Amino acid sequence: MSSTKSRKGRSAIQRNLRIIYPAYFDKNLSWRMGRRVPIKLAYEDPELQRVALAAQKAGYEIFLDSEKHYSKTWYDGKGRMMVTKVGTKEEQIREIARNIPKVNLPKQIEPKKKEIEKKAKKGSVYRQKTR
Repeated sequence: MSSTKSRKGRSAIQRNLRIIYPAYFDKNLSWRMGRRVPIKLAYEDPELQRVALAAQKAGYEIFLDSEKHYSKTWYDGKGRMMVTKVGTKEEQIREIARNIPKVNLPKQIEPKKKEIEKKAKKGSVYRQKTR
């Protein structure tokens, strides 16, 4: 009975979402460490933004939660994504994995750092000529 009460307490939005972590698509992880796609579909170090854009390209509605992390790779802290439920979870994961290589992330513009040129002193030991 307690399980039915907890289900009634959840909102309809939460029941129609699936949690997907970027670690599912990581080429460097083994099956035991949480990769859920074959190596052919896996991606080298996927970011949350790239996976989210791939899910959008596949036609899913997404919600990002960058504060959470996958329990098997708790040290990474890459975040998670929630997508609307359509079909099985494995079908959704593989469809997102097929779209990851097609997604290009926009390059972030870094502020220009002031380049401080250090000029050697004319009287420096290293600049003196030997006679």
